[in-house]
Amino acid sequence: MTRRAPLRWTLAGAFAAAAVACSAFVLLRPAVEAAVRLRLLAQAQRLGLSTTLGGVRLAPSLALELTDVVLERAGRVRLRTRHVAVSPRLSARGLLGRAARVDAAQTIVELPAGVRLEIAPSSWLVESRPPALRVARRQEGQRLGVEATRGRDGSRVQVHAERVRLSGLLRVLWHGCTVLDPGTVDGDGRLEAGPAGPLRIAFGGRAHSIALASWAGGGECRDAELGAPTDASVEAAVLAQPDAGWLRADSFRVSAGGLEAHGRLAVEGGLADPRLDLELEVPRLDFARVLATAGLEMPAHDLGSATLSIRVSGPLLDPAALSVAQRLDFTPPARPLPSIERLKGPFVHRVLTSDGRELEIGVSPESPDFIALADVPPLFLRTVLIAEDANFYGHPGVDLAELPVAMATNFARGTFARGGSAIPQQLAKNLFLSRRKTVGRKLEEASLALLLDAALGKSRVLEVYLNVIEWGPGLYGLRPAARHYFGVEPRALTPKQMAFLVSLIPGPVKYQRSFAGGVPTPFFDGLMTALLTKLQSVGALSETEWAAAVAEPLALVSEGTPP
Repeated sequence: MTRRAPLRWTLAGAFAAAAVACSAFVLLRPAVEAAVRLRLLAQAQRLGLSTTLGGVRLAPSLALELTDVVLERAGRVRLRTRHVAVSPRLSARGLLGRAARVDAAQTIVELPAGVRLEIAPSSWLVESRPPALRVARRQEGQRLGVEATRGRDGSRVQVHAERVRLSGLLRVLWHGCTVLDPGTVDGDGRLEAGPAGPLRIAFGGRAHSIALASWAGGGECRDAELGAPTDASVEAAVLAQPDAGWLRADSFRVSAGGLEAHGRLAVEGGLADPRLDLELEVPRLDFARVLATAGLEMPAHDLGSATLSIRVSGPLLDPAALSVAQRLDFTPPARPLPSIERLKGPFVHRVLTSDGRELEIGVSPESPDFIALADVPPLFLRTVLIAEDANFYGHPGVDLAELPVAMATNFARGTFARGGSAIPQQLAKNLFLSRRKTVGRKLEEASLALLLDAALGKSRVLEVYLNVIEWGPGLYGLRPAARHYFGVEPRALTPKQMAFLVSLIPGPVKYQRSFAGGVPTPFFDGLMTALLTKLQSVGALSETEWAAAVAEPLALVSEGTPP
């Protein structure tokens, strides 16, 4: 009997304590949930975030469950998830301790410019030991950790990754299309921000079996189409002062899918007056590997390689003031491409017009529409080159000096106003590619232009170009264009008529409305006058010839759509 009494009292005490605890939990739970909600909202407000919480529930296990969570910083980032469970880890220091496990349902992070991150359901260990906050995710053979600290001298965030398989965990989308399979990642990153000093960012990492979205779709979303997997590495050290509008990367290095590059970058002046200073060195560019990585069709497994360097400096809002120095050396493939070799002799080029007709263009002396380069008036050649490719005889098919100027022009105008394509690039587009203005097409265009220039030589490139480019709906080649618009052979064209035809090249269909009534609009007349003025400025026209050309009436034989 003396042994059973303590046991009965012990059991009774335990039941009583449990009953009190349950009662206390039921009575205090609403107050705790309300207090947690208020504290979370207040903390988010201090961080400059607007917050929505669908529900806050305290489970008997003391796990805190949040539903329909939305965190947003207007115009910058928006995070949302349907469910988050925070389970405290018990410790002798207190019931909640300083660490917790966080289980999150699928989380979506929306960023500017149409970028969205989708993070699969995952578990994280969060540990708070002021002034540090640590977040870690560990799986067998993988380790991912983030540590954030804040003190009087500023704040710092460090990231460390070891063999972290992001495929399946992270999905990167742009305007709803998957653009990246991140593969497996190793690396370190650090961000430091002082009270008044610049942001200091340093990172270095490697990605294995990373794959980019195919650039062949021209903006169409095809999630299944990714480029060939490749390994990539990146290293950079960056200083930035967002409020002052400047950024400086004294060194960066990138290697991925047939491309190796290193250099430095500086931007200042903010969006009001951005000024750029860029140095880029590419010791090797393997075009076949680059196209494969981009998911583009390759005409051969060897497309040659290139080394290049470029230095760009000046104001982005004043493209004419940009200083550009460049060098590009191209090594052709060991075996010539049959599709390009055939262009050395007579051939037939087939085009599909906008109304669905298939036309055959005979690039051959036997064709009545063909014109040999020797029969093209020298002034017309000068006009074409000064308008379309002033450095035609000085580059190997791609003019790197023109690319940053074209990009700066588009940035200044806020639209895609200038393409920056040299004549071999335009020829590549006309012979082999679609009309879509995509990054993928520009890559294909550049590689084919280098091949065309190396295989055919300048004279043949220019001859084929003048015989196959479009001068109006269903109108191809210089000789048919001269006959259609003016009823003459190319040798009889006047300077004003030459300026008209060359001004048509960038928009042979679009510009038809500019002279639909037989008289050029002021806009199109301005294009011709500007081109004639360029010819006069380089001595191709005398002052008297220029004045006569500007004043010459433009007698169009036909201003309608070609039959």
